[in-house]
Amino acid sequence: MLKRFEGKVIAMAGGSGGIGGGVSRRLAQEGAAVLVGDINLEAAQRTVAEIEQAGGKAAACRLDIGDEASVSDFMAMAVRAFGGLDGCHVNALDPSRNADDVDVTMMDMANFDYMMHVNMRGYVLCTRHAVPLLVARGGGAMLYTSSGAAYVGEAVRPVYAMAKSAIHALSRHVASRFGKQGVRANVVCPGVIWHEGVAAAVGEAFKDQIVESLRVTRIGVPEDIAATAALLLSEDGGFITGQVINVDGGTTMRA
Repeated sequence: MLKRFEGKVIAMAGGSGGIGGGVSRRLAQEGAAVLVGDINLEAAQRTVAEIEQAGGKAAACRLDIGDEASVSDFMAMAVRAFGGLDGCHVNALDPSRNADDVDVTMMDMANFDYMMHVNMRGYVLCTRHAVPLLVARGGGAMLYTSSGAAYVGEAVRPVYAMAKSAIHALSRHVASRFGKQGVRANVVCPGVIWHEGVAAAVGEAFKDQIVESLRVTRIGVPEDIAATAALLLSEDGGFITGQVINVDGGTTMRA
């Protein structure tokens, strides 16, 4: 295992669960001190326990990315616990109202406002409070989790797609505005990534259908996203900024 993050501090906003937990563990394996933030503090604490049992360094924090005070406290904790911030991966998502996200002509606008508040505004808040800490450290990397829904044009999930499209624009702004201050910004777009949460939601039988639709021979797992995240957050990705990287087994093929 590479050790690209020795002496580095990474804040994981949405650092538990399938993808978030996979990225948190990978970064810790490579030597990072990882601050694991999650709306579910117990889940964050479980991820930290797994990291510590494997010999890594991590701390847990309850994080509500829709609440600016919570985000501010989360970023400040990285400084208190580990001395600074070298990277931030914003991976959080609130899917609780996805069932209403079907048709733009019929959706409840209160639900629209809530979903954009968390899933778009939350990414802005994390950026507002992370970037100054990265600059103070002499530079670093922002990484955002998005989705192919941002550009495939689905007949459903318009709010989800709009929020994800906004993340792409945000990353390009950060890359352009703060690049000369040493801050890079990129987006990782996962395809269907198989983990316990997905299996519980759709059932094991759905896995074969997914694999059939891919250009590779297996389904994606959190470790696939973690490998890309580690590249983009590390100095190995030092000449990559303002990019959207699809990690989806060839589901989308874009220049």
